[in-house]
Amino acid sequence: MFSSIFSINSRKKIFKYLYVFFLFVWIPSSYQYSSPELAVPGQNENAKLFILDASGSMNEYLGIYQKVHLAKKYVRHFVDKLSEETEVGFIAYGNRLPGCQSSRLYQPLEKGNRPQFQNKLFGLTPSGATPLAESIRIAGDYIQRRKNATDLILVTDGIESCYGNPEKELQVLQQKGIRFKMHVFGLGLKPDERQIMQTLAKAGNGKYYNVAEDSDFYLAIEDLLKQETPPKRTQIETSKRKSKIEILSVTKNQTDPEENVYKVKFRFENPDSDRQCVILNLKRKSSELSKTQTWNPQRAADPERVLRTEQICFENKTGEGEFQISAPIHLPLNLELELWDTKNIPFSIDKSGERDLTE
Repeated sequence: MFSSIFSINSRKKIFKYLYVFFLFVWIPSSYQYSSPELAVPGQNENAKLFILDASGSMNEYLGIYQKVHLAKKYVRHFVDKLSEETEVGFIAYGNRLPGCQSSRLYQPLEKGNRPQFQNKLFGLTPSGATPLAESIRIAGDYIQRRKNATDLILVTDGIESCYGNPEKELQVLQQKGIRFKMHVFGLGLKPDERQIMQTLAKAGNGKYYNVAEDSDFYLAIEDLLKQETPPKRTQIETSKRKSKIEILSVTKNQTDPEENVYKVKFRFENPDSDRQCVILNLKRKSSELSKTQTWNPQRAADPERVLRTEQICFENKTGEGEFQISAPIHLPLNLELELWDTKNIPFSIDKSGERDLTE
């Protein structure tokens, strides 16, 4: 009987030692081969992994802006509108690297990484070719490690230029059971290129957005944001109810028989930046509503009515200021203020709405 008890106790000790060995020896060794770059942080729904074109052609202009500047501006705008709990990251190709093997994971998917994301985003410098297939393959290898669905968002001004097959790479990801969608933003594409990218977006179960000018990009980003879950959209809309630029008062003083002098006091608040400018737009009064719906909603409406602009810049997140302008007495005029974030690439973030100067 003693030997039987000894046998049982021995077996228990052996199992205990094996268990400890498993925890402290086998598990660490199984992780040591994981690339730190591809290590997956805490999983979260609705992760967004951008695939950004930093090829040489992104230095070209689309309207008055370089394509790369438009891409940086509106990717940042999109990310800023997301919940802080949403994991975001990006892959880029080109970016100072020639040839067809330039795709890199520059920012892993993480939540609360907005400053790092922005710094790496604005550090992109266009160069090189357009290896779309390689980028999709790298993105797929990365998100395959994840248990949650991930949205791939491709921003490009061209089609594959490295003899790869992007559509086939998407099919491979789907065959592996990876849960993803891929949306495509095409910047200044020719009709035949646009058709190819529309097909690619369809193969990725996503949407294609054609971007021919600044306002197209804004509207496309806003449309994609609408696809977010209702709680997140509600949070965004609630935060937007309070205008970031507000006209406090307008006082009129007639110092000349033909001219009035107006003092326009305003208040601004932008917690996301400490570098901004307030722009005053003096506009012809119009009794008709604009029929143009493509103008950026964060810019002054009907830019064709703007007669003159004035600007005051600040190095504060909040503050007040005053414009003093003169205008003919008999000319029906309105004014409107815009708030621009100028910390990196300048972009408009809000407007005050029009004020009638005849009131």
